[in-house]
Amino acid sequence: MNDQGFDLRSILGLLRRQARLIAITVLAVLVVATAAVFTLKPIYTASTLVLVDPSRKDLLDPNAQMGGGSGESARVDSEVELARSEATLLQTIEDENLVNDPEFGVRLGLRDVVLSFFRAAEPELPTGNEALQSVMAKLRENITVQRRGLTFMLAIQARSPDPATAARIANAVAAAYIKVQLDAKIRSTLASRDIIQGRIAGASTAVSQSEGAFDKFIEDNIDAITAETGRTDLAALRAQLKDIGGNRARDAALAELVQRGLEQRDWAAVSANLGSEAVSALAAQRQQLVNSLADTVADSQQSIDLRAEVAKLDSQLESSTTEELTTMRQRVSAYQTQASDVRTQLRTSILSTDLPPEVLTNIYELQQNAEIARTQYQTLLSRLRELEAQAYLQVADSRVVSQTLPPSEPSFPNPRQILTLAGLAALGLGIGLAFLRENFVGGFTSEAQLHSFLRAPVISAVPRQKEARAGSGEGGIGEHMVSSPLSIFAESVRRIRVGVDQALQRSGASRPEGGIVIMVSSASPSEGKSTLALSITRAYALAGHRTLLIDCDLRKPSIHRQLGLEPSTGLLEYLNHAVKEDALPSIMTVDDESGAQVVLGPRRSDIATDSLLSSTTFARLISAARSTFDIIVLDTPPVGPVVDGLYLAKHADSIVFVVRWASTSQHDVRHAVALLQGAKKPETEILAVLNQQEISKSAYSGKYAGYYTAS
Repeated sequence: MNDQGFDLRSILGLLRRQARLIAITVLAVLVVATAAVFTLKPIYTASTLVLVDPSRKDLLDPNAQMGGGSGESARVDSEVELARSEATLLQTIEDENLVNDPEFGVRLGLRDVVLSFFRAAEPELPTGNEALQSVMAKLRENITVQRRGLTFMLAIQARSPDPATAARIANAVAAAYIKVQLDAKIRSTLASRDIIQGRIAGASTAVSQSEGAFDKFIEDNIDAITAETGRTDLAALRAQLKDIGGNRARDAALAELVQRGLEQRDWAAVSANLGSEAVSALAAQRQQLVNSLADTVADSQQSIDLRAEVAKLDSQLESSTTEELTTMRQRVSAYQTQASDVRTQLRTSILSTDLPPEVLTNIYELQQNAEIARTQYQTLLSRLRELEAQAYLQVADSRVVSQTLPPSEPSFPNPRQILTLAGLAALGLGIGLAFLRENFVGGFTSEAQLHSFLRAPVISAVPRQKEARAGSGEGGIGEHMVSSPLSIFAESVRRIRVGVDQALQRSGASRPEGGIVIMVSSASPSEGKSTLALSITRAYALAGHRTLLIDCDLRKPSIHRQLGLEPSTGLLEYLNHAVKEDALPSIMTVDDESGAQVVLGPRRSDIATDSLLSSTTFARLISAARSTFDIIVLDTPPVGPVVDGLYLAKHADSIVFVVRWASTSQHDVRHAVALLQGAKKPETEILAVLNQQEISKSAYSGKYAGYYTAS
């Protein structure tokens, strides 16, 4: 049996058996779909196209506009998420005032309308955050953002019962998305600028400290270095550096005083601090004019002329002072450059001398720290200026390439498409339900169904028999083999015997010598397995075979109750060595109805039984039975709940698998048969029996009426 094969005939049989279910499913779905098509409200969809440009954009450096490489696709996918984010939706709500929009705005629900109509409650519209969340939820439900294939194109779609509203919302979402994207870029740049700006002060302090530490070390150790090396030029360089520093400080202070006097128009202070003859002459001349102006009549022509002359001198003084101040500052800058050169020369001279290693190490360390601090400060300062410029020169990475117009045709519903899809879905659903019903739901109701499911021979269908009433004196169901040999039940058991014999003939070449071991198994309890095991035993015994029935269900033995016996010892005692192996006949009982020998299980085991049934003692029991009996029937526990049957399967020459009609789960049957397939001998065949089948009184009243008697 090939469980993996594709059996077209079985599939067609399944469809034929479940055709009614499939037809009802298809019809019901199509009726519902048709009704839905005519009741659905038309919806229009408008689509705005946006192009995403993932290249880096820098207006300060146009040549830097280059692609992002392998991350471009991921960048476009990220833009899809941004376009449908809450930030974009909030911007759209604000731009279009959707809170007050008749379609997206807040309105009463059906429950509130009904309560208000019956004056059961006074409805209140949500306000504040609740109202905003309600509008956002409606907008999100009607907005879709999709990437067009692997392109950089985004389609922003809006749905609405009104085509003009759909177009307006789609265009508004696209504009809001671009605005949010640009704002996010600006905020990101400014945030980076703020971080760098916060660190510049620390970097400046670090530069000052590192330079000061280096100069202080040289200042503190210059005398020792000069004495150590005999370099008199070092002292001269230090003196020169001090002179330059003094000159620079003097000129810087003087420039500060001149700048203050210039701002205050205090020309006397300017000329005194500046020391320029030209500025002093202009200042003296101005003072004379001011004194003359004080002696003139206000608003006279002489007064007007004098004020004009004073203004002219003020302009000349300001121009001359500015020139002198510029020259002074240039001189300060020159002093600074000269000091830097002398300092560098001093450092170089010191480093080029033959100094002790520890001194050189300290100098190199201080010099390196100063250089690192300067580099970091310059880098931060340069990056700060760059970010400040970029923050105000940002451009969006996306642009609208095609605004949408109000659509002319509704996008939903599409009757032909809906009905076609509904028909296909209904057909698939019907086939799926048929498959589930056939293979997982309910039990088996025919031999053909069981054969199609298991792909194994189904050798008989045993009809349901009534249980004997307590105290009636009637035997169990197994008594029908003797009391009603011409009944339908007895004939179905004999069919089992025929099926087993035929299966044994097919595998006879590989079967061991001696008696035949027939294992009766099932997937679950209460499937009539023990009754059929007893009936099969009696069928072989009545046919003249030396037959032995062993009740191997040590967890729940039942054969002794069907025979009406209560023995003191049985198979459990034999396997526990409570009975000697050579005393095997002592645990056997004769079935008075058929003459078959029976090994009973008088009580339940209180220990695990799998080790007993897989023991060498049980194997020797089977070997001894084969040498004495023609047929050995094993009534085994169900495969589903316990593993005992799997250990017994290796002894069987034929396995009769009992399935209860319309009751046994198909999943359980599949699982149990799979377990038996893995446990049995390769040549052993599994033969299925459909037990307790419901048969109407008229089933055999026709042409077979003369062959059966009432059971």
